Amino acid sequence: MKYKDDLPNGYVNGYYVGLRQGSPTQDALESQGDGHSVQRDTVRIGTVTPDALEPNYPAPETEEEEGGS
Repeated sequence: MKYKDDLPNGYVNGYYVGLRQGSPTQDALESQGDGHSVQRDTVRIGTVTPDALEPNYPAPETEEEEGGS
């Protein structure tokens, strides 16, 4: 299952990746990349342990959103 990105809080596809300081280093092969392609391409099998304070976080992507990103 894929999850929505929450970059202001430092989450990509349900993984905490931290808050970026500065700008990404340019890559000749992927000039528009932000360095989070591994996390975005990861598909979880199973469940994410729910958080007691935010039980519906991270929010799953819908099928329409998956096609557009």
